[in-house]
Parts: sequence; structure tokens; C-alpha cells
Amino acid sequence: MSEKAHRSLKIKTRLSCPHCWQEFATDQILSIAESPDLSPDIKLPTGRPRFLPQRFNLAGIALDARNVPSEKLACPECHLQIPPQWLQMNNFFLSIAGAPASGKSYFIASMTWQLRKTMAQSFHTTFTDADPQFNQRIFDYETVLFTGSDDPHKLVRIEKTEVSGNIYNNTIVNGIPTQLAQPFTYTTKPMPSHPFLQRANQSRQVICLYDNAGEHFLPGRDSIESPVTRHIANSDVLLFVFDPTQDVRFRTACTEPVDDPQMRSAVSSGVQNEAQNRIHTTRQEVVLNNVLTQIKNLTTQPTHMKIKMPLIIVLAKYDAWKQLGKGKFPKNRAPEEWNPWKMTTEGIISCYRPERVEQYSQIWRKLLMDLIPGLVSVAETEVEKVTYIAVSSTGGPPEFGEPDEQGIRPLCYRPINVKPIWAEVPFFHAQYLTNKSTIPYSKNGKAVM
Repeated sequence: MSEKAHRSLKIKTRLSCPHCWQEFATDQILSIAESPDLSPDIKLPTGRPRFLPQRFNLAGIALDARNVPSEKLACPECHLQIPPQWLQMNNFFLSIAGAPASGKSYFIASMTWQLRKTMAQSFHTTFTDADPQFNQRIFDYETVLFTGSDDPHKLVRIEKTEVSGNIYNNTIVNGIPTQLAQPFTYTTKPMPSHPFLQRANQSRQVICLYDNAGEHFLPGRDSIESPVTRHIANSDVLLFVFDPTQDVRFRTACTEPVDDPQMRSAVSSGVQNEAQNRIHTTRQEVVLNNVLTQIKNLTTQPTHMKIKMPLIIVLAKYDAWKQLGKGKFPKNRAPEEWNPWKMTTEGIISCYRPERVEQYSQIWRKLLMDLIPGLVSVAETEVEKVTYIAVSSTGGPPEFGEPDEQGIRPLCYRPINVKPIWAEVPFFHAQYLTNKSTIPYSKNGKAVM
């Protein structure tokens, strides 16, 4: 990029790659050649070559060896593509971890779907794809879960995240063939109708989300050739998705009948189904402990010190176990009856209310202390700030689909019935906790932007 373009865009002087997390000076960033007849890249055999630009056209765009303008950018270490917004806007990294089959993919799909809607309707802010190519998998998840492609009444399901394949990127880092997690990137920008447009413009962000197969978070799975979970040490906030329906203590505590196959035991369900395969021998608090230990190891933090990165424990599938919260909510208002934001006195824009989320967090903390004290002790012993937020990615129970080749009936949903509960709240609270909020929030009774 030319010096003139560098000044006009006001780009940052240093960057961190969202793929390999290598930090580098902006003038080291590579361009991706557009000419189709050039030799493949030395680190990406199926990709076009990367090069350090020396020549530019009048618009300040790099020219490749065939004098073809090449606008796409890449990391100088791993050679993977970087969204152009990465150079100009503030970054917000968010890692999502959890045990196998905890519902991470459903949660991410619901969270991003809800953010697209809620950010625009309530906060006059857009939440859009920084690069649709990066986000294709999540976009497909959203389409399946919320529109059903062609028939919203048809039973659908999100396929399980695999431990390998095209959802990860293969490259060479430090001379070693390496598999890296695919980041999902989004941007937030104020709409022209935003009442605090000038201030809001300063909080534009590129959001980077990471998702892995739950198996990657089990002890002993991370390696130098496949460091697909190491983003957890570089994120601003960690979201740990905890699935209460996998825990027999939660299922036993729900004494009222629940029409949800996830809450039934293998014996009581009376049919070979996917719900049986979800009950894993690895306890979820053990997975959380492994994740937190890995963060300390990667950051070379002394074991006796607490992790400063905020941790939000996302209590998934709230619709299945919501009976456990009856009679405990402030003003007797359950999460499904309201959202933790309200219109400001000016009646123009909504204001996020973190204090209400913290109130509900204390309710869920007490419930966990009664049922699964090990989860709370692991989290609060290792992390300075822990918040507990209950969500439902679907708002209701799944149904059995048609048997697969092994005769197992999958758990499916009808898009017409999917109504998420608080799916976007963990994102709002994560930004609030790190002072990187892109929406107004209440502080001491006043709106802060």
C-alpha cells in the first residue's frame, strides 16, 4: 500500500493476524496476486502467490508480477487472507469453547442472527460480515436454522463441527505444516440514524469469533501441528458454553415433566436417538479446567495468578431447564419475558443494562453452586471476573428426525418455531466487560456511549 493511501486511511502501525496471531508491522503485510497464471504460493499450494508490494497504481493498489491490481491482503507469517478492515478498525476477539455436543454451533448461529437484527433495531448499529467468504459456514448455519432454505416448517439441523476438514486452514508456520482455526469476522458501524453518530463512529470494530469442535478442548488434543484452540489465549473474552442437559444433576433437579428428548435418559426415551450419544463421560467442568490451564500455559502466566480475561459461562438450552429459576427472578420476570436493554428517555435509542445481567448472573451462580459446585470453583479460582448467562439458541425443544443409516434419529428443529432467548446478550456483556462496547450502556443510572 502506498504512503499516500496509508495516510488517507489512517491505518494502524501494527497488527495481529486473526489466523496465527503473529504480530507484525503494517508495512510487512503481503498482497495476494490476482493473475491466474502465476505459480502457487509457497505456503499455500492451492492459493495464489503472496508478495510484498513494491509497485502501486494511481489508486494506491498493489500491482502483482503481471501488473494486475491486487487488493486482497495476507499475513506475512501464515500467508492466510486478512480482511482489509483489519488495518483500519479496532479489533474485538471472542473465543467460544465448550465440551462436545454442548450446542456451540447453534449458539453462534443464533447469536449472529440476533445481533444482525437487534443491533439495527434497538441500537442503530449494523452488524455485518467483514468478509462473506470467511463467514460462509456461519451464514449457512443461520440459513438452515432460521429460514429452512425453502420451507420453514421442515425439520432441519446444524451438522456437528468436525475436528478437521475445510473448516480449518492448512498452511506453514515456522517451517511446520500447521492447521489453524478459521476466524469468522464481522464489522459494527453506526447507522446514519444513530443519535450519537460522531461518538459512535469512534467505536467501529472488526469482530473476530472462533469456534472449534468440542473434542479440540479435551485434554491432550492441542499440538504444534494443530494449534486450533490457541486463539483462546489471544481473545478479549472467553465464552464457555455449558450444556445443563448433559449433566445428570441438572436433569434430576428438573422434577416437572419436560417434553424435550435432551432431558430424558437413554432408557426412558425408548428409542435409539442422538440424545443418547450426547451424554459424554468427560464432565464439562473438567473441559473448562483444561481450557483455563491452556490459557495460562500459552500466556506463561504463573499458576497462582488469576486470569484477567473475563469468562462468561453461557448456560445453554435454558428453555429445557427454566423451571429451576421459578420464583428467583427480580420482579418475578423470567429472561424470556424481557430483554436487558430499554429505550432511553429521549426515545431514540436503547441502552444496554449490564446491572440487570449481573443480577441474573448471581441467580445462576447460586443454582450452579447447589448442583455443580465444581464448575463454579474451577471458574472463580482461575479467573478474576466470571459471569453466568442463561440462553436458549432455539427457544424450544428439538424433535426427532428420520433415522440415519445407523438407525439413529437426529435432533431437529422447525425454523418457524425457533425463537432465541438472550442469544445476543453474552456478546453485549463481553464488550461491556472489556470497555469495548459499541452500543450505549447504563452506568449509575445514565447512558454511556
